Amino acid sequence: RATGEPVAYLVESREFWSLPFEVTPDVLIPRPETELLVEAALRCLPADKATRAVDLGTGSGAISIAIAHVRPLCEVHATEVHEAALAVARRNGERLAPGRVIFHLGSWLEPLSGRFDVIVSNPPYVAADDPHLSEGDCRYEPAGALTPGGDGLAAIREIASNALEYLEPGGWLL
Repeated sequence: RATGEPVAYLVESREFWSLPFEVTPDVLIPRPETELLVEAALRCLPADKATRAVDLGTGSGAISIAIAHVRPLCEVHATEVHEAALAVARRNGERLAPGRVIFHLGSWLEPLSGRFDVIVSNPPYVAADDPHLSEGDCRYEPAGALTPGGDGLAAIREIASNALEYLEPGGWLL
């Protein structure tokens, strides 16, 4: 800890949505503000209706697993391009929402088929030259999960440009 390594990595755990998630240096440490995405997704996914949701770039699986935990009628998918991160998400899924999340290896929407009521993502969005990347916990987190390079908006642009073909009419991109 004296070198600044995040406590969550040292103890390999972080609470998110009142659930204990395994975290390793292969994934971002789930942040409390990301729970706002879960809250927004839940407002768009009725509890009494079969729906489909996907979490793009799932990392630890925090968003997808939280949705699955609260919406048992929702078919929840999660994509992740990094195999090591996907392994962490799968372990979290097996422990916290067994059989409730379908995990896919691949970039953003690429490994998916069909349409979804909600597409949710907390993609990398930090500009490559942002000084915060060399401070605090960010120094230890996977750089690709924080910044896609350049102005930081490449992932958001890619997701937004392809989302319509995967959204149900009236669906939500969050």
